[in-house]
Amino acid sequence: MTEWPGWCRAGRDELRALDALVAYGPRYRPIASLAGLDLVLPDSADGLRIIERVRSSATTDFGAPARLAVDDTRPLTAPEIDRLARLLVAYWSFFDAVLCEIPEPARSVQPEVGRSPAQMRQHLLDADVMHLSAFGPAYREPPAEAIDRLEPVTRSRLLAAFRSVSPGQAPAPVRRYGFEWTPRFAVRRSAWHALDHAWQLQDQFPNAVVATRPG
Repeated sequence: MTEWPGWCRAGRDELRALDALVAYGPRYRPIASLAGLDLVLPDSADGLRIIERVRSSATTDFGAPARLAVDDTRPLTAPEIDRLARLLVAYWSFFDAVLCEIPEPARSVQPEVGRSPAQMRQHLLDADVMHLSAFGPAYREPPAEAIDRLEPVTRSRLLAAFRSVSPGQAPAPVRRYGFEWTPRFAVRRSAWHALDHAWQLQDQFPNAVVATRPG
């Protein structure tokens, strides 16, 4: 979704991916409201309009944004920069809130498949350090013991770099770590990552319910 980064679902084919997207609409809408934005949800996949199809890869088959869309390469306006930044902050805040609802002893418990909640938090930080590389700094793996210090610093730097993008200037894609990066793509990927794992945690820990409200 170009206007709503983070609202992103996968499926075995196009129709099932669209159906999954619609199904997650009620879960997504209150999170977007944290950024002060309202979303009118479609009743079905018929209410969605496909504006572009992008060639897939193993990464996109997994469900993650991996290739630039046309929208990622066009200039950003000042209102778009502000809107996307507010959404990204809302997604990070939602992930943090879900994590906080999980009892602390359970956060380090390793499941049979996948990461523990603590590992997931570290994984998000690792990825956002990579997303920050879209704006210049080379990726360096952050040490796990420094997460409490590096997590807010990395997020602040990512937001500051995005907010410093010159409105109206077409971005020149930068190829690093197997991806082509533009500011919009970096934010879109960080948004998907935060929400995808927040929802994963909620599914693993059904009691991790977070009250969402505008403002």
